[in-house]
Amino acid sequence: MIHSRLIRDIYFGHLDRPVPKWANIYPLRWSHDAAPPQDGVPSVKLIRNVGIIAHIDAGKTTTTERMLYFAQRTRHLGEVDRGDTVTDYLPEERDRGISIVSATACIPWRNHMLHLVDTPGHVDFTMEVERSLCVMDGAITILDGTKGVQAQTRTVWHQADRYHLPRLVYVNKMDRDTASLELSLATLSDQLASVTRYVAIHWPVFSNHLTPLNLTGDKQSGRLDSRNRFVGLVDLTSMILSDWSKCTSPDTPFTIHDLLQHTLVDSSDLHTAFPSTLNADSLRSIFIARAHLMGTLAEVDEEFADQFLSLDSPELLLPPSTIQNAVRRATLASRIVPVLVGSSRQSIGVQPLMDSIISYLPYPSQRGLPPSVQQMVHRIQSSRPSGESVGASISTATAARHSGLGPVLLVFKVCFNPHLGPLSLVRVYSGTVSAGTVVTNWSQRGSIQATEKIQAVLQLTGDHREVVKRAGPGSIVALTGLQTTHSGDLLGPTVGSTIRDLEEDWADGGVEAGSTSLLRCDPVVYAAIEPASLTGVRNLECALTCIQREDPSFTAHLDPETGQWVVGGMGDLHLEVIMARLKREYKVDANMGPLLIAYKECPVPPSLTGIPVFEGRGYSVGVVDGRERAFLVDVSIEASGKKTPQIKFHRGFLGSVESGGSDENVTGSQARIRETVRQSCLAILEVGGPLLRSPVIGVHIVVRRLLTGRPDQLEPNAQSDSVGTGHFRFPLRLATSQAAVSLIRAAVANAITNTLGQFPSWCLMEPMIQVELRLPANIKDGQSESLSRFLGDLSSRRAEIESVDTSEPMQGADVDEDRKFHVIHALAPLAELVGYSRRVRTLSSGRAEFHLRLADYSPVSSEHQKQLISQFRWTSQSIP
Repeated sequence: MIHSRLIRDIYFGHLDRPVPKWANIYPLRWSHDAAPPQDGVPSVKLIRNVGIIAHIDAGKTTTTERMLYFAQRTRHLGEVDRGDTVTDYLPEERDRGISIVSATACIPWRNHMLHLVDTPGHVDFTMEVERSLCVMDGAITILDGTKGVQAQTRTVWHQADRYHLPRLVYVNKMDRDTASLELSLATLSDQLASVTRYVAIHWPVFSNHLTPLNLTGDKQSGRLDSRNRFVGLVDLTSMILSDWSKCTSPDTPFTIHDLLQHTLVDSSDLHTAFPSTLNADSLRSIFIARAHLMGTLAEVDEEFADQFLSLDSPELLLPPSTIQNAVRRATLASRIVPVLVGSSRQSIGVQPLMDSIISYLPYPSQRGLPPSVQQMVHRIQSSRPSGESVGASISTATAARHSGLGPVLLVFKVCFNPHLGPLSLVRVYSGTVSAGTVVTNWSQRGSIQATEKIQAVLQLTGDHREVVKRAGPGSIVALTGLQTTHSGDLLGPTVGSTIRDLEEDWADGGVEAGSTSLLRCDPVVYAAIEPASLTGVRNLECALTCIQREDPSFTAHLDPETGQWVVGGMGDLHLEVIMARLKREYKVDANMGPLLIAYKECPVPPSLTGIPVFEGRGYSVGVVDGRERAFLVDVSIEASGKKTPQIKFHRGFLGSVESGGSDENVTGSQARIRETVRQSCLAILEVGGPLLRSPVIGVHIVVRRLLTGRPDQLEPNAQSDSVGTGHFRFPLRLATSQAAVSLIRAAVANAITNTLGQFPSWCLMEPMIQVELRLPANIKDGQSESLSRFLGDLSSRRAEIESVDTSEPMQGADVDEDRKFHVIHALAPLAELVGYSRRVRTLSSGRAEFHLRLADYSPVSSEHQKQLISQFRWTSQSIP
């Protein structure tokens, strides 16, 4: 029975097709105070920025498609199998049936605006997830109800932990025969153990839970069968039963029942109290689950505990709004993670999921800045001479909106459109942006072109674009017109003093001059590619440049010795997708060679104490502005043991300078020279390994001085004491001279190469892969024999076996041999895992699952290092 007090009208942003009947039936049992939009910019309280994360094939894209359909954003239900989804719009995604790039979707729902990001689930595209999570305020983790927590689930969960994101867990595929909410809760507590509690706020309802009266009605509709079907759910906070048992299509209205509409005087006769909804056993299970939810809330929320303990029967007398408010407070504080259920493929539970996003996840002003943005803003704030604080201005989006401060934006993705050029996807943290807004790139310090004008502001849903007049704090939009912006760049207002003072801070050595662009990662595999014909050389170069801006985890550079492009990525699938995109999107026919492992080289310090510092000098001579000029660079390098190189500058490393302009021009010229030196250091370190010309890690470089003068004044072999910085004046006009820049780069390269050659010993570092194997325990030829074959195969690949576990059915569950499996955790070198997927399929007859992820770099043994050097020394020109 549906009561009139439960009927609510809901708002849809687009009425392109008739509103389905369920739109006036589905209840909204709680409300939010939110101010109306001002000046075309929605209130911050009406915005939710949410990322959807999960293991591959858990149902992320299918769930997003249902959300778009029920919010009237699409006219049909896209299916991954048919290749007609909105968010998986790339041809490679539709052909392979997987998400490759993150896609945004703007969904209006109940007067709110949901900015969803559908992320990939494959391990090769983990950095796509990382770039998306850094701009999110919350996350939805989707689990396969038949498998629970899987390998990539743990990876993306820990990624969300780094950004302290409040989360909801959505247990999908509850329509499958082996799906289990209890299994999912058990794997959450076991494999994602933390102080956070996992509590169910939805309880699944199956057809055998319904009373005979409801089953008769279902039989009359022709949908009754002997199988126990998933037909709905109960919201434990409000005790609302949502029943899809009579639905024949997504537009068919589902029915709702308020289970608290009766006063339960005799709780032992639940069947009499609810003769037309659920049977007595199901009701008892639901009230037990509700009591567990309320008990957990009382433990983690003091305000709720006071109300809970003041009543004799709180599970019956506490109003739903009190419970929902407690769930929201505990979720925002990361004390609990609400667990919901549904079947997106069957369109069951999607609307309650969207309601839960609004009710339990934060709006932008309730979240602080992400660590990467906070670090950059802190540097800018600490460098300002006045009392004005940038950090204080943007601590909350609501205050920043009226502070008068210009826009602060983080670019988390760049994609290319053949008609519009580069589209920069940004999260707005402060101020507003519109067409014509001028922004400065705070990440590309020392860049000649740091200021750009926004041409248009677009709202993206998949590859569909809508022009908007302006975007305010909390919004996620795409900007056109930014020609030099890369993924991970931080954009802000044009404040000359801020940038100038920050450059001085970098120059003084107070801040490490590492890579300033955010969200970077190093490739683990390389391959050489070349165009099929000479006519494709230029097109290949342009295409690789575009893809690098779009995907920071992809690298490409031209090897001058071989004339081939060397590309790097996060795995073989990553590079396969790149090659397919070159052919489809950029019409470039290219050939790729075999994969090469991304080894790295690290100097070995002679002892743990007294690590020596090696000093070196670089020298170059050339013609600049018609005169012969020499450049001299002195550097010192020591082994640091850190994964990334560190580059610092001595204060006044240029000595006295010769300038004829304003202070601002002087500072800008010095910044360009520092950036030239820094980029030259990083470039030579990429190919500076003395063993295999591999990238060098674990070094700390200090640029002591950079001098220029006539060749007879600067002798390359002169003693350091005899070359004083005070005798030379560095003309800052050389900062814009291409000839001078080339000579500076050559001198820096010589200095770094000469100094690295002084280290007595080096070790090769190889990428290590975390391997997780899940194989059924009931393989026909015997459990122990099958397990031993896998263990033996891993051992032959130089793998270190970390653990071997056997899953058991949950306590109280029926023993099902098909649900028992062995789990092997091992650490193996990437070089030994080439072709491993085929080997796993052969050993298990296609029944085993495996997951690989990059763990870390580890030194190879001395014997193996000798083999690698002997194997690759004469072909090292193919190794970057």
